[in-house]
Amino acid sequence: MSPTSSQLPPTRLRCDDASPACVLPTSQLLHRRGRSHHSKEKRSEMSEVEPSLRAPTDQSPRDAGSPLSQRAGVLVPAPASARCSKQIGVSDWAELLPGVRREVVKPLSIMRWGDPGWVWKVYRGFEPYERLGREAEAVRMAAGWGIAVPRVLATGLHEDGPWSVFSVVPGTRRPLRSEHDVRRHLRDVRRLVETLGANSVGLAPGAGWAKSSSDAPTGHRQFLLEQLSERCRAYEWWGALHRSLLIIESEPTVYLHGDMKAEHFLIAEDAAHVVDWEACGRGPVACDHADVVFHLLRDLIHDGVAVPSTVVALLAELGSPGAVLAWRLVRWLDRRRPEDLLLVSPREVTELAVESDAAAACHRLLQVMTALRAKGVPR
Repeated sequence: MSPTSSQLPPTRLRCDDASPACVLPTSQLLHRRGRSHHSKEKRSEMSEVEPSLRAPTDQSPRDAGSPLSQRAGVLVPAPASARCSKQIGVSDWAELLPGVRREVVKPLSIMRWGDPGWVWKVYRGFEPYERLGREAEAVRMAAGWGIAVPRVLATGLHEDGPWSVFSVVPGTRRPLRSEHDVRRHLRDVRRLVETLGANSVGLAPGAGWAKSSSDAPTGHRQFLLEQLSERCRAYEWWGALHRSLLIIESEPTVYLHGDMKAEHFLIAEDAAHVVDWEACGRGPVACDHADVVFHLLRDLIHDGVAVPSTVVALLAELGSPGAVLAWRLVRWLDRRRPEDLLLVSPREVTELAVESDAAAACHRLLQVMTALRAKGVPR
């Protein structure tokens, strides 16, 4: 799908390679109000690269200084100090479309790779403006901490939805087919987690990295449970999961990547570039650790690879409690087909949730996910 210039909105894009993010100075980018929690699972859509702008009641000095500023539910231009010096008409971007060399259309995004070295990502589905804002803010902050990330070259609006243009970062996904591969991947995970934790000061749980004036006070357990749909409360396992998650309530709040798939670590010359930050948030580190365990086991199972006990033992070293692994499992099923949540038994969820030993919890998760794969639950 390649739109023509006549299909694009007749506005102009502020863009500059030196700016971490730019926005269209137009009221067309009305953001959709709603619950802006780290509450939807972002499907993987960027292997070469890949946030919720909440409308505060007033604009703080920090908001005013952000390239993605906001006021009264409208994305507004950044202040002069943060604006781009270069004006590029959207029709110029349309002229780039004939050079697009690859396009991937998924329910939540459209990705287009082009030359020279840019990726155009259109956000679709739930909370598209929020996801864009989260990702742009996280990439800006992460780069300042020395994390290798793509740059946001521009943002704007298209008939398909709000979009960002990213620089392409070097590297490819590391295959995880051996214990050695898993060890190297977990090394990169720990480095990222340590950097995020070292820069986490005075945070409260919530979606995205930028605290909004509309954020309601919440604890870790509430932050996690609010990411599940209301229907989950009717299941027999809800009470056990609710009680078990108290184990993380006193944990420190840190910056989270939010989607710790192996494909989001692009390896080039032994350096890891980290991409796809739109699911970022603030919460206990156990969330990112559980994400690593869940995604690695799920991908191996769905790829038909036998998971040796040595790999499970390596994952257990992350120390993810059974309660958080059970929550991650339920969140996955909650966002698959409506009937998939019925395929896991109350006993399976409860036994995983109350498991305090990390190694035993990882083994239980492996067994449950293997059974779900056999029942036809999609990746």
